[in-house]
Amino acid sequence: MKRTTIFLPDEVHKNLKYMALDHNVSMAELLREAVERVYKEDLKDIQLAKQARVEHKRNPKRAVEAIEFFSEKRKSA
Repeated sequence: MKRTTIFLPDEVHKNLKYMALDHNVSMAELLREAVERVYKEDLKDIQLAKQARVEHKRNPKRAVEAIEFFSEKRKSA
């Protein structure tokens, strides 16, 4: 894991702190879960793009257009 710093409005920070206490988890855990939920599809697309890049380097003759690649990957997911 990597550490990062974010700035939150006071009211959001206060409410997140309350939620974390109420759910018996850290604020960091609440934020990680929220980011993963909100950006789930985007993160999946980035991972697929990384995999495609590795595959392309291995076998550039099998290259396909990105739009076709992601269309097929989403169908199979």
